[in-house]
Amino acid sequence: MKTKNRWLIALSAISIHISIGSIYAYSVFNNPLSEQFGWETTQVALTFTLAIFFLGISAAFFGKFVEKYGPRRSAIVAAILFAGGLALIFPGIWTDLIGIVAIVLIWFIQQPRKDDGDSMSKKVAANMS
Repeated sequence: MKTKNRWLIALSAISIHISIGSIYAYSVFNNPLSEQFGWETTQVALTFTLAIFFLGISAAFFGKFVEKYGPRRSAIVAAILFAGGLALIFPGIWTDLIGIVAIVLIWFIQQPRKDDGDSMSKKVAANMS
């Protein structure tokens, strides 16, 4: 059986989780945006509503793309679009992401080579308790 590249799997998992979870962290920006621009919280929350709306619309159209071209190409296109959007909107976020990726890479370097998903999840769960 061919051994999978654990670095590629880790990078892919991190990318997907950042992509999926970033929209739900939007509430962190509500108060700072309200204070910075003098907007009401409901006005700022409208941007979250629009984001969730377009998330649903894009999922409907992108589902056909996944069926036609497969998950690998779809993930590449999605990652490029996501990274492009972040680069345009939040340039400062890259410094935070570099720190997170560095921590994960250091953790993987320190782990034995025979880790599989099951044993890693057990280690993470043990460290959290």
